[in-house]
Amino acid sequence: MGIGIDVLIRIVLVVGAAYFGICLLLYLLQDRMMFFPRPLGQEPVGAHVEPVAVERGDVTLRGWVVNRASEGPLLFYFSGNAEEVSDLTGLFARLDAVTVLVNYRGYGTSDGRPTAADVIDDAAAVVAELRRRLGGERPVILFGRSLGSGIAALTARSTEVDGIILMSPYRSIEAIARRRYPFAPVGWLLKQDIDATLAFDALPERVLVLHARRDRVVPDRESRAFLELLPTEPEVVEFIGPHNIALETPELWAAIAAFVEFNSGN
Repeated sequence: MGIGIDVLIRIVLVVGAAYFGICLLLYLLQDRMMFFPRPLGQEPVGAHVEPVAVERGDVTLRGWVVNRASEGPLLFYFSGNAEEVSDLTGLFARLDAVTVLVNYRGYGTSDGRPTAADVIDDAAAVVAELRRRLGGERPVILFGRSLGSGIAALTARSTEVDGIILMSPYRSIEAIARRRYPFAPVGWLLKQDIDATLAFDALPERVLVLHARRDRVVPDRESRAFLELLPTEPEVVEFIGPHNIALETPELWAAIAAFVEFNSGN
């Protein structure tokens, strides 16, 4: 016996309702999937670090300047989506550079709630303000990791940059979402995006790309798609490891330190 029309209708309705429910969840939860604000881990201390704040209307962004006395380049770090930057002050103190580590809205002790549009605007404002306070004529390097790689790339549109480091880069949040949820109408559901391809014409000649072959958050094939679109020939370091591999991993840190030294202008 075949399936009756009423049974088929019920099946279609159940499947349709389930599909709609999944899409609705993706729409409602996407902000939480993009940003995972973390509280302050531990207040950094030491002669190499000092607190810094940047006012953004009714929001204050807070972080630290590392090695202010250095004569090296000015390095701005843009973190991953679940990364609070206080733990990185000791690591970046190893570089002969003045490093700026400022938490996104809602991370650490920075005020507000993060959105893609706000963190992109904040990044440009932080670079402009801290460059005015600290930069002088020194070279400027942007360093973005994972989510921050898109933010760093887009920041290059608003300021002259001498070099940029992109770790686990991607073309756009939409591109990642389409890979992860091929069944969903991502173009309709996506409320906010970070599209690094919009900045390709503004990227400096000196680009270092770090990406993992076993990355499951920003898949290797997405980083490769990013590389294929770049108009310039970057320095590329591939490594075997997870998405959240420590920056101080010798293979990675050696490449980062060498790139910073090469772009020091000394």
